[in-house]
Amino acid sequence: MQGQVQKFSSAPQAVGSRKYRDPNETNGRTAANIAWDRRVVRGNTYAALVQPEQDMAEIQKQREAQRRRLMRANQTSKRPSTPEAVPGRKHTDIQTDSYLEELTERTVEFEAETQTDFILDRPPSPLFMPAKIGVDIETQIEEGELFDFDVECEPVLEVLVGKTLEQSMMEVLEEEELASLQRHQEDFEKKRNAELLEVQRMEAAEKRRHDEMQRRVEQQKAQHERDLATMRKVLSRNIASQHLEGLKDTMLLHLNDAGVFADNLKSAVENKFMPNLFKMVSKKIQENSKDRQIADSVANSAVAEKLEKHSEVLDVERRRLAKIDEAERQARVEKAENLARRQAEAEKVRQQQELMMEWEAFVPDPPPKPDELEITEIKAEEFLAVFADGSSASVPEDQLAELQELFAQEKEEGMQLLGKSVVVEPPEGEDPPSEPKTVLASFRIGKPGEGVEAPGEAADGDGAEPA
Repeated sequence: MQGQVQKFSSAPQAVGSRKYRDPNETNGRTAANIAWDRRVVRGNTYAALVQPEQDMAEIQKQREAQRRRLMRANQTSKRPSTPEAVPGRKHTDIQTDSYLEELTERTVEFEAETQTDFILDRPPSPLFMPAKIGVDIETQIEEGELFDFDVECEPVLEVLVGKTLEQSMMEVLEEEELASLQRHQEDFEKKRNAELLEVQRMEAAEKRRHDEMQRRVEQQKAQHERDLATMRKVLSRNIASQHLEGLKDTMLLHLNDAGVFADNLKSAVENKFMPNLFKMVSKKIQENSKDRQIADSVANSAVAEKLEKHSEVLDVERRRLAKIDEAERQARVEKAENLARRQAEAEKVRQQQELMMEWEAFVPDPPPKPDELEITEIKAEEFLAVFADGSSASVPEDQLAELQELFAQEKEEGMQLLGKSVVVEPPEGEDPPSEPKTVLASFRIGKPGEGVEAPGEAADGDGAEPA
C-alpha cells in the first residue's frame, strides 16, 4: 500500500453539534454504523450466507475486466484447426465458450477499509421524583395500643422451644436407631464371615478330594498305558514269530514266480505260442460277431416292416370297433333314457290319479256350531227359545221374564239377542230313562263373537241377572 492514498468506501459525513446519539434513530444513517453496513453478514454462521446486493456499476466493471482478459487470452493462444472428418462422418459445432476459465498463477486481490464515526452512548436519565402534594395528617397513640414484645413473643418462644425439643428427641431417636442398625450390621458381618470361613473350609476339602480323584485317575491312565504298551510288545513278538515261520516258503514262491527256477519250453509256450493263439481266436470271434450282427439287423428290419404294417391294420380295426361300440353305447343310453322318461310319465300319471281319487273321496267335516246363536222367537207357553238355525232350548221359569224383556227391548243397529244352549244329561238310574235335554244357559244383547261373558251372566250393560 506504499505510494497509494487511503480512501474510504463511503464518503465522510459531519457529526453535527449533538453530543449523544439519538436512541430513536433506526436506519437513517446506515453508512455511519458498521452494524447497518450491507457488507456485514449477521445471523448464524452455520446457515447459508445471504449475499448482499452488489452495486450495478461495480458488477459492470468486473464484467468488462473479465471480457478484456478473455480477449487477451484468445489473442495470445491460437488453437490449431480441427482436421477434416474421415469419410462417412461429419463435424458438429458444440458451444463450449461458457465453460472456459482463465488459469492464472495469482488470483485478483483487492483491499477495502471503512471507518465509523465516534459517537458516545447517551447516559441514563435521572430518577423522576414528583413534587409533594396533599395534606399531612397526625394521630394520637395511647399506652397499650402498640406492640408488647414480652406478651406477643411468648407463644412464638413456646413454639420455638417445643419444636427444638421435638427435633432434639427425633435426633436422639435417629441416633439410637442408627446405633441399632450398626449393631445389626456388625452381627451380620460376623455371621457372614463365619459362613464364609465355613464355605472356604468346605471348598478346600472339596478341592482336596477333587485333586485326589484327579491323581488317582492319572495313575489309572498311566497304568492303563503301561498295560497297553506291554500288550503291544507281546503282540508284536507273536506276529514276528508267525511271519518268520513261513518266510522260507514265501521266498521260494516269490523266486519261482520271478522266473529264477523257470522252464525254457514252458516259458516259450506261455510267451510266444499262447499270445498268438489268443489273437487268432479273438479275431475269429470278432468276425463271427460282425456277421451275426449283420444277419440280426436284416431280420430285425424285415420283422419291423411287417410289424408296422400289421400295427396299422390293427389300428384301423380298433378304430372301427371303437366307433361301433360308441354307436351301440349311445343307442343303449338313448333307449334307457326313453324307458326312464316313459316310466316317469307313467308314475306321474299314477300319482295324479291317486291324488284325484283321494280328493274325490275326501268329505270335509261340517263347520262347528257357534257357541251363541240369535234368539228369533220365545214361546212363553212352552218355555222355549227358538234360535236362528231352527233349533230350540228350554228356558228356566225364573229367567223367562227377563228374556222376554230383553227380546222386546229396542236394539241398536247390528245388535242381536244372543243365547247359548247346553245339553243336560238325564240323571242316572231314572226309570224310565229320558233323553238329553237342551237348556238355555246364558243370553245377552250384543254382536256375535264379541263381548262373550261367562255362562250365567248377562251381556248387556243394564245389570241383567245371571240366567
